[in-house]
Amino acid sequence: MLPLLLAALANVIGFGVIVPLLPFYAGTAGATPQQVAWLFASFSLAQFLTAPLWGRLSDRVGRKPVILISFAGSAAAYIWLANAGGLTEIFAARILGGVMNGWLVTSQAYIADTTAPDQRARGMGLIGAAFGVGFVVGPALGGYLVGGASPNFQLPILVAAGGSMVALTVALVGIREPVRHERSSTARVRLQDVTATAPIFAVMLGLHFCLFFVFSGMESVFALWCERILGMGPRQVGYYLAFAGLCSVFVQGWLVGRLVGWFGEPLVFSLAVFCLAGGLAILPTTDVRLMLLPPLALLSVGFGLANPSLLSMMSSAAPDAIRGGALGLSQSAASLGRILGPAWGGFAFAALGVSWPFFSGALVLGPVLVLSFILLKRFQRAG
Repeated sequence: MLPLLLAALANVIGFGVIVPLLPFYAGTAGATPQQVAWLFASFSLAQFLTAPLWGRLSDRVGRKPVILISFAGSAAAYIWLANAGGLTEIFAARILGGVMNGWLVTSQAYIADTTAPDQRARGMGLIGAAFGVGFVVGPALGGYLVGGASPNFQLPILVAAGGSMVALTVALVGIREPVRHERSSTARVRLQDVTATAPIFAVMLGLHFCLFFVFSGMESVFALWCERILGMGPRQVGYYLAFAGLCSVFVQGWLVGRLVGWFGEPLVFSLAVFCLAGGLAILPTTDVRLMLLPPLALLSVGFGLANPSLLSMMSSAAPDAIRGGALGLSQSAASLGRILGPAWGGFAFAALGVSWPFFSGALVLGPVLVLSFILLKRFQRAG
């Protein structure tokens, strides 16, 4: 698993390098704020449409080939982005990047293939921890490389391409294809197991969508809320987000594996939803900067526990022969949440009040918590 995690870390650092620079880079091509928002949404939309296809392809041809193709395609997308001749090409390059982001769902399927059920949540958490480290290191590196008075956007974007190339090299040398399931068992699995697990898997997809809808909606307006209520600027917001990122790395890299080992995925997921709802309810009541730390910690703990434990349950519910395709559907649900969540967060912030993106998220999580108790109990580990 270590080569996969190192490859994921290199690729995510590259992704993190360009995320804070992208609005300014698009601005040099004449993008309006609305077009910048659509630029970010276009990546998630492309991922939403293609993730199940990548997952299903990995079921058929293997995990490693799809991971390699995805990393190579990501590098190509960054190189195109660095040399884009206008806003249309910037959009096209980011859409290509979203299409080629199939490494994530395939990596999740790889972990599900190569870990015991009681270690699966830990493995999913380690992928999440790689994202956390990448989003701490990447933006700092990008800010350093872009420079000051005369920003050089091409250099950090090419460094991001280098991150994907490093990931490609590590994956090529270090990753071994998991043992695949025999073709002869595929029809039987589809006919019997898919029918039996489809209802609970559909519920899990809904829960996955809700998690990302709520969390992305919160993220999209957090900086605006901090500016409006606490008078904070970008640097101060960045410090608090770095704290949240460090909490997430700790939770996904270490804590989730321990808790799932002790209590099982369903109970950990329910605890995570409770933490998320509590963080969302408490945060908008804060009027002192330092008091942001407890709700941010709750949010980081909640999301850091919820996503790996739910992915672990989804991988267990999916028949082995179509696990990649099933996890691709989960990634599409997450991408749809990333598209609709910020749209709702922005609307609620402007139309209902600055605190309502948080309060409404807590309300959404109420039914999610009930479902986690009722419908996920069957996945409690025996003993």
